[in-house]
Amino acid sequence: QPALRGEGINVFHVHNDNRIIAFHRWLPGIGRDIVVVVSFNEGTFYNHGYQIGFPRGGHWQEVFNSDIYDHFFNPMSQGNPGGLTADGPAMHGLPHSAGVTLPANSIVVFARD
Repeated sequence: QPALRGEGINVFHVHNDNRIIAFHRWLPGIGRDIVVVVSFNEGTFYNHGYQIGFPRGGHWQEVFNSDIYDHFFNPMSQGNPGGLTADGPAMHGLPHSAGVTLPANSIVVFARD
């Protein structure tokens, strides 16, 4: 994901009690948006239970989930297979929002080209 190496960054959500941080990365002038949500929480937020802001509406693909292993089947893994739709109201200073399933102690990355 090229935006992970770009200069554009906006840390838009830090919640100390939930131990969650989220930031938006992009390529200035091009887009290629990425939203990274990091959980240091020991519990999982199930069923799209954690609301987070998104810089653009529409479909966002989950492109990385640290709870999913390539060569190890984790029967308890949680995530957002197929992605999610950011069609909720403005949140965290961003114009859209969506509910995210956020595994415990994880990094989840969403992309929209």
